[in-house]
Amino acid sequence: MKILLINLFVLLSAFANAQSFTHSLSITAKQNGLQALAVSPELKNLSNTSFSDVRIFDKDKNEVPYFLVNESFNYSSVNFKEYKITDKEIGKGRYTSFIVLNPDKKAMQNIVLCSANSDAIKLCDVVGSDDMKQWYSVSDHILMYNLFDENSVQAYRTLSFPMVNYKFIKIEINDLYTLPLNVLKVGYFEGAISAGKLNSIKPSHEEYNTIREKKVSVHRVRFENASIIDHISFKVKAPNYFKRQARIYVNRSRRVKNTTENYREIVFEFELNSNTPNRFDLKDFREKEFEIEISNEDNPPLEFESIEYRQLQTYLVADFKQGEQYSLFAGDRTLKTPVYDIAYFKDKISQYVPTLEVSDLSALAVVKAEPIVVAEKHFWQEPWFMWLCITVASFMLFLFSIRILKDMKK
Repeated sequence: MKILLINLFVLLSAFANAQSFTHSLSITAKQNGLQALAVSPELKNLSNTSFSDVRIFDKDKNEVPYFLVNESFNYSSVNFKEYKITDKEIGKGRYTSFIVLNPDKKAMQNIVLCSANSDAIKLCDVVGSDDMKQWYSVSDHILMYNLFDENSVQAYRTLSFPMVNYKFIKIEINDLYTLPLNVLKVGYFEGAISAGKLNSIKPSHEEYNTIREKKVSVHRVRFENASIIDHISFKVKAPNYFKRQARIYVNRSRRVKNTTENYREIVFEFELNSNTPNRFDLKDFREKEFEIEISNEDNPPLEFESIEYRQLQTYLVADFKQGEQYSLFAGDRTLKTPVYDIAYFKDKISQYVPTLEVSDLSALAVVKAEPIVVAEKHFWQEPWFMWLCITVASFMLFLFSIRILKDMKK
């Protein structure tokens, strides 16, 4: 009887702990230690915002602890670590320039500038050298904009470029058409990996129409899944001069007196202007469908060269072993956010944590259900037989409990 009860409890536990993931991908670690898995937009849009439905397992199916690093446009000065700079020149000729020292030749893929607030638009070039004699191109014409913080007199902005490990990295900011930018310090953020890196995401459908009687143009956007959008940019083809009010609408529904009412909610308002870059940061925006409505007044509708949607990079950081195979599973909505010890050491990471790029991973594979073949059931496969076993087991447990109580009274 005891063996029967134990088997029953094991069976019930197996049902309770079953996990139903919908997608998976494989990971191969390139070295030992902390490494950052760059989450693709496809995986990020599929998963919960908190990634509660994501787990990593090793080859023995042991759960691997990890923590999230969500990149941001703005970081706290508390986490800012300065680089040493030399040969700083301001307002001399065409450029403001300075050299960032990297004596240990560590791999770098971004540099954060702290500057006094300015609404100027700047172009920046990055070059590198190991001897300060021969310089090599790293990145040209990096656009710098929104160089101000509404809550501070200074702003932190990231210059991203291809990963390099030169001893000396020179930053040259073009001053040909505007006065110099007041760069206060240069460094990186502890606890960040790529400091504001953006990934492009593509809608499954876009449609642009003009409603002349309402004097508006409407751009309808639909994604395959509810997608996180952190940044949206517009390239206008015509006309050359424009100043239009625009807003993003999302269709909503609510219960009113036992009926469902549909309505449109404005989630973001902005202005498209020929004198600005027309790039906008969104906050907590995750939608599958939405509409961008532009007020034309009595002007001709805008013609767009492109509208681009981007999301900030997210990383999963874990302690991997070189050469080991790992699997990431996602999509189990029944799971809760995991609590791992490794999360308490999140502030120890920096941009020097090696990254596993998306190109190193296999494509996300949707787990498809196999066709169900209906076969003749035996009597022990029928639901009534399972309930009969449960009833018998419960009755035996009841008798066993009474016997124990009688023995205790004796």
